[in-house]
Amino acid sequence: MEDHQDQEYVKPRLRFKAFSGEGQKLGSLTPEIVSTPSSPEEEEKSLFSAVVLIDDSMPTTKIQIRLADGSRLIQRFNSTHRILDVRDFIVQSRPEFATLDFILVTSFPNKVLTEESLTLQEADILNTVILQQLK
Repeated sequence: MEDHQDQEYVKPRLRFKAFSGEGQKLGSLTPEIVSTPSSPEEEEKSLFSAVVLIDDSMPTTKIQIRLADGSRLIQRFNSTHRILDVRDFIVQSRPEFATLDFILVTSFPNKVLTEESLTLQEADILNTVILQQLK
């Protein structure tokens, strides 16, 4: 040990180093990503093919859909649209999911959306994130 009592303290310079590791989400409902997420250009192209008719005189909501392939879709719906309409939007925007069996799940608290005849408001999923889970 050395006595540095008579010296003035100089705070050491700390270099900031951002976390460069890989993040892992615990308890994820979506399967592991096999393909690379689609680019924003590909997402925009798929949205042009998927049409959701919005009635601007009625309340609207935005739903973010995280797909099983790791990509995401954000779409405006009326609160009177049904869960079936969200499912149809996914199939229209990503035709590769038309032949796959999947369910829709809320992020937290986890709730499986099995009643497709419920409106978005009745299902209490306005302005939320929905996860697509392959069976």
